[in-house]
Amino acid sequence: MEKGYLVDGRYEILGTLGEGGMANVYLANDTLLNRKVAVKALRYDLQDDESVKRRFAREAKATSGLSNPNIVNVLDVGNDKGVQYIVIEYVDGPNLKKYIRTHFPIPYHEVVDIMKQICMAVSDAHEHGIIHRDLKPENILVDESKDPIQVKVSDFGIALALSERSITRTNSLLGSVHYMSPEQIKGRSATVLSDIYALGIILFELLTKHVPFTGDTAVTVALKHSKEDMPDLRKIDPDIPQPLENAVLKATAKDPDQRYQSVREMCDDLNTCLMPERADEPKFIPTPINNLEETRVMEPLNDTADDAPVPKHQTKKLSKKRKIILLASLVPLILILFIIAMVIKSNQETTVPDLYNLTVKQANVMLKSSNLQVGDLSRENDDDVEAGHVIKSIPAKGLKLKNGAQVNLVVSLGATYYKMPKLVGKQYEDVSDNLKKRGFKVKIEYKATNEYVAGTILKQSIPKGKKVVTKNKSLTLTLAKIKTVKPKMVKVRDLDGYNLKSIQDYASETGLSLNTSYQYSDDVESGLLISQNPAANSTINQGGTLAVVISKGKDPDKSTSTDKDDSDSSDSDNDSSSSSTSTVTKDITIPYDNGGNNSVTIYISDATHSIGTVYKTMTITQDTPVTLSFNLKDGQTGSYVVERDNKTVLGGSVK
Repeated sequence: MEKGYLVDGRYEILGTLGEGGMANVYLANDTLLNRKVAVKALRYDLQDDESVKRRFAREAKATSGLSNPNIVNVLDVGNDKGVQYIVIEYVDGPNLKKYIRTHFPIPYHEVVDIMKQICMAVSDAHEHGIIHRDLKPENILVDESKDPIQVKVSDFGIALALSERSITRTNSLLGSVHYMSPEQIKGRSATVLSDIYALGIILFELLTKHVPFTGDTAVTVALKHSKEDMPDLRKIDPDIPQPLENAVLKATAKDPDQRYQSVREMCDDLNTCLMPERADEPKFIPTPINNLEETRVMEPLNDTADDAPVPKHQTKKLSKKRKIILLASLVPLILILFIIAMVIKSNQETTVPDLYNLTVKQANVMLKSSNLQVGDLSRENDDDVEAGHVIKSIPAKGLKLKNGAQVNLVVSLGATYYKMPKLVGKQYEDVSDNLKKRGFKVKIEYKATNEYVAGTILKQSIPKGKKVVTKNKSLTLTLAKIKTVKPKMVKVRDLDGYNLKSIQDYASETGLSLNTSYQYSDDVESGLLISQNPAANSTINQGGTLAVVISKGKDPDKSTSTDKDDSDSSDSDNDSSSSSTSTVTKDITIPYDNGGNNSVTIYISDATHSIGTVYKTMTITQDTPVTLSFNLKDGQTGSYVVERDNKTVLGGSVK
């Protein structure tokens, strides 16, 4: 299907996701619901193959009844101009194989969480009468956009409802040999316990990054699964908790009866395997199987006495019998090898092997051993794969192809080189995201300076213009930071008797901020210092605040009497005849101008203050509320002016 093609008038093809032996998978847009989906369409060359069409239809039937957050769900099934297709949920993320390769080592709690999600999906399928038969990391997709990550089991293409009776022995063994149970290798039908064996191998791979058994051919791997014990996990990683290793051993027991008897049982065991109370659990050791299928060589029965002579003709007969028994004992082994060979070659299909990071020569050998051959070679840059090694195969690994089919290879030209730009003089926050996306391992150093804004790049370890491979490349950047100067200490002078102008000059001379307030005093002359804070001879950081209180003289509201005997009544008469004074307040907020300390001076005009005389000075670092107090005679209007850094910012009047 070409890009832009509209499947069944609804699904617009956006590109190809994968090509397999039975179907091609496309990324598409559901134009009705405006969402991305995956469209699996039966290959054109197989449209006339009735057995393939039936198998493709079984996939839709087997999975359409499943609805689980950990299963790639079937959304639609249809036929477009004779081409059968299935629409499935699109998961934007890598498969579990790639996730393991890029994130290993994976924390044990995350391994357990991933396995529990897979188990819940497979358990749901089993409860609906469906065996997956091809469980492996390549068929499990990872949605990394979720936190924690969500995994979804896919590719039920060879799963069948247990109730169907038409399953053939060939179909029962289509799974990858690396995850195939011993009973499948011997030619028996896949069961729930076969899926559990595959889950155990997947858990092994999550913990070690590789499968337990490898070999030059599929037959070699199959024999190891059938005969050899599982590798000791705790020799590979001594930190693996014993209950977690036990879960692998129990799931992969050669004897199906010794495995978990359901996936739900395995899931329940994983739920508690990291609990401290299970830390001292003994190692699970499967009981060796007494293989009744193998014929043993038996000693001949003889009723005669041990010392009785044996006739010559009887000796010859016994020799012949031993040969027959010996030959008979080899029959089961030959039969097993024959079944394996027939399975691999059955149905004229084979599986594309994993060719990642092999040389072209090695890939050619691997393909030949799988009855495939090298097709076209294309080349592209790759930061992770050495030049001359395989990046990927088309079709991808794990897909089924006809025997003798060609597999195209994408071969690495080596890493992409990046020409280092000039970073000096730029802000680190402006370039950091780009550097990390390119794969640099950035190390930050700092240099104290007042010549540059904090965060400015002063030095780069890789000079501009140099071509480098960015993947995991170490890059050291030196950033500017503001110098911290130890503040100078000032010993505060005794300002007693100073007027406001002298105090302002002193504060300016010593680098102190001045906060001035006023109050009436019967003892201190108007305009002179009443008190100071800090006190005289104490110390203060340069730039600190010196608070002073300046006298406004005597309070005019207080009556003064000079004659306590005769003048009280006359003074009282005079006071009552004079105009009365009232106090009026005004709340204002002085706006702050970003850029350090703001110096503020306030002037007011009332019965006791002149607009030309400073009422109050202060330093602010934010919007600051202030209450002004006015002494007003009857009918008098007061006024105020606020200057910030010698500029008028507020003004007004009060009555």
